[in-house]
Amino acid sequence: MQAPHPKNKFDHTDKILEIIRGQDITDESVVQKIREIFVQIDTDVDAEETELIEEYEKAIKEEERAEAIAEAEMKAESAEAKERRAAREDRRLTHKDTEAAVEILRAIHQTTAPLRHNKWRKPNAGFTNENIRIIGKIGEGGFGAVYLIENIETKVQYAMKTQLMRENDDMPMMTPPAWRGAVTPPVTPSSEASKKSAKAMKERHLMTKRFNETKCYLQYIRSSHPSICNLEAFFDLEQPEDNGHCHIFEYCDWGNLENIVTQYYDRPRWGSGEPEGSVWTHKPENMPRIYKHAAIPEAFIWHVYMQTMEALSFLHGDHEFNKKQEFHSRNQVICLDIKLDNIFLKNSGKPNTYPIVKIGDFGEATYVPYGEQRWHDTGTTVCKAPEEPFLSAKYDVWCVGMSLYILSHSGRRPKRPDVDGKENIKEKPNWGLCDPHLSKVLANELEKPREMDVEKRWTAAQILDHIRPIAQETIRLTYRRLQNWARPELQVTFEEGIIERVEGGEALSEISESDNDDVDVDDDDDDDDSDDDDSDDDDGDGGGDDGGGDEIVTAPSGGEEVEIRPPHPSEQLARKQQAEQQKEGLRRQQEDELKRRQEEELRKEREEELERRREDELKRRREDELRKGEDELRKEREEELERRREDELKKRREDELKRREDELKRREDELKRREDELKRRREEGQVGESPSNAPPQKRRLIRYRKLRAYRDWPMVFGPVQLQR
Repeated sequence: MQAPHPKNKFDHTDKILEIIRGQDITDESVVQKIREIFVQIDTDVDAEETELIEEYEKAIKEEERAEAIAEAEMKAESAEAKERRAAREDRRLTHKDTEAAVEILRAIHQTTAPLRHNKWRKPNAGFTNENIRIIGKIGEGGFGAVYLIENIETKVQYAMKTQLMRENDDMPMMTPPAWRGAVTPPVTPSSEASKKSAKAMKERHLMTKRFNETKCYLQYIRSSHPSICNLEAFFDLEQPEDNGHCHIFEYCDWGNLENIVTQYYDRPRWGSGEPEGSVWTHKPENMPRIYKHAAIPEAFIWHVYMQTMEALSFLHGDHEFNKKQEFHSRNQVICLDIKLDNIFLKNSGKPNTYPIVKIGDFGEATYVPYGEQRWHDTGTTVCKAPEEPFLSAKYDVWCVGMSLYILSHSGRRPKRPDVDGKENIKEKPNWGLCDPHLSKVLANELEKPREMDVEKRWTAAQILDHIRPIAQETIRLTYRRLQNWARPELQVTFEEGIIERVEGGEALSEISESDNDDVDVDDDDDDDDSDDDDSDDDDGDGGGDDGGGDEIVTAPSGGEEVEIRPPHPSEQLARKQQAEQQKEGLRRQQEDELKRRQEEELRKEREEELERRREDELKRRREDELRKGEDELRKEREEELERRREDELKKRREDELKRREDELKRREDELKRREDELKRRREEGQVGESPSNAPPQKRRLIRYRKLRAYRDWPMVFGPVQLQR
């Protein structure tokens, strides 16, 4: 008889055989059949277990997939929530900026103070209190903001710098320089000296600075120079809560050099180099430094070098402009505040040229007689000059040298070694090497304004005369435009007409408070903004759905316990199937959404790739056309040069032929004259006849005829004693 399988726990053949033997059945075939039945049972159970395990694993995978999809959706919702929060913050800031702009414009319209133009600017900007329109906000500083405005009548854009002093502004301010004096003559000698509070000192410093800047433009800069940021108009804001002043300057749409350095070096980009339609990203790791598109062009540094020195030569009285009558006997203007923030760039309006460099902000300027210096306790350069505090016009040259150092060293600032935590200005800073894409010539020329010995340091005019031909030739040969992404954008751009509407009485739309509550704080799916799970919110007693059997609850009307039986198995199965169908439908919907997003991303990538190809093709065509045009231009120039050479050679030959003809004619005339003279002599004086053998009377006649032939003989032959 076959023994039972040791691992078959369902094999109970022995027990069944005991029962069968009691009935006297000992057929061996029956035992075999019974054992086969238990073997089949074991096989079926194993198969069912395997199927259950597979179903369980499949359910786990589906659950993990559903969780991943839900997590992705939650992340997407979180990103959308961040975008909504950022949008709300932008709306709040725009709301505040709009209110501030409306307040400024209302103060301009309501002020009774006259709007004064710079009388040296011809023609003036034509501003009145009623034709100013605020377009956007350029930036802001310690005393106020700078707005982009437009003359409604002429449609010309300007930059308006507002300097305000609020009554509740108690921010401490350093004591202003005492040597500049009061803005206006004080009522009493002690009225200015009596200002002791921080607010009063700050107000005095503001008024002194704005007065000094206005004075600098009206008395010293006057009709100005192309490399100076020109003042167009100025006026006071006479409001009870304001003690402010506004300057209107020409608009420099390329910002300043600080923005250029920030865009090129503090915000690295990586791309094809074409600004239109390109996607700029951070440079990949372990990528070598390539300066073709990620560095300031050398030609631009030469351009800044040349034009800043030209502006300084005008301010220091060494420029051709200073020969005008209006600048006669004018003192030197020392800016004292030249830095990247105060060197502005304005579009030149000409193709293939760099923006015009303009120096601005003369609130700290001082004035000294030509060639002299002044003691001064200030200086805002990134690296102090060794001659401080005795400053002269060469201090501005040092400041420009520091700015050019930053441009040529990837935005790095020069440093001096500290000794006991203090900077020794007499010690030479640690000058680093220039960027590798810059030439040795530029590196050597940039050392001139950084000369430590102020006596050996060149003046702005000397540097300008030296570098002008080098800079012009280098710019012509190596010009490469600035990237468009380096051009700054307005911080805030106001909707057209919104400032005027709000000023007229229309209220700004307030931000809805419901926007603050549209994002759930916790990670669960409920809206209670708590950290509890969803299951805890549904259960009254916190028990959840852990109980699998009957529930005993208390009836609302009485205290007796009522037994609630579980639903019928068929109903439970139907509900389960319905839940599975809903889950499957949701899963399919999520898969379709995910598939749609992937297809959308793929379509966008294809469109971007197609657009890039089109741009590359367009770029290639433009390059071919440009190359073809250059070849044609070069060919035309060669033909013109050859034609000029032929014309010059032809002209030379004609001149030589004419000269020879003239010489031949002159010789013929000379020969003819000689023949005529000889003929006349023979006729009159018988020149060939010898008078020695003639009688005396005949000899006298011959001599007389000879004398008549040579009427001016005393001057030719000297005195002659006539023979009698």
